[in-house]
Amino acid sequence: MQRVLVLAVLMVGLGSARMFAQDPTVAFPNNYRNVLENEEVVVLRVHYGPHETVGVHDHSDHPTVYVYLNDTGPVRFVHEPENVILTRPPTHTGAYRVSPGRKERHSIVNLTDKPSDYLRVELKKVPLGSLKHEFRGSAPATLVQGTKVEFEDPQLRIERVVCDVGATCALAAESSPSVLIAFSPSELVER
Repeated sequence: MQRVLVLAVLMVGLGSARMFAQDPTVAFPNNYRNVLENEEVVVLRVHYGPHETVGVHDHSDHPTVYVYLNDTGPVRFVHEPENVILTRPPTHTGAYRVSPGRKERHSIVNLTDKPSDYLRVELKKVPLGSLKHEFRGSAPATLVQGTKVEFEDPQLRIERVVCDVGATCALAAESSPSVLIAFSPSELVER
């Protein structure tokens, strides 16, 4: 009788664990790594191996910019508790997506032989609902040196800065907080 009671308590404990928030950096440290956090942003480095499945976990409701670091195939997201299944289409290095924010609880399945790597930039100071729509920015077919504004909203601006290898590129001074994501080895020098 004692063995049955212990098993029943364990099953109740395991069953209720799904109700509590699962921080992905704790529950799945091989897939989610915190690379920067301050009062403005949380930047997570995300990796899903080929055909990898990642269990149920939670994400904040902060508006988020996803920056894709490699060419990938489709990835399936199974959202709970509604059991809504969404498949993210293939992505390309340098593409990005802007999400206005929503609380998420999901599991993931990478559907291909390619790994999926991206940055999840959560905007802590941008109020939920202030970004009016979702936006996908494609990776440019050709890179042309210079700066181009690719997304602009009262709360967020995304610029793509392209510099020739070995060249020095000046970045405009910003009065608001900025995150710079480099796709090749770079050195940032303040002058």
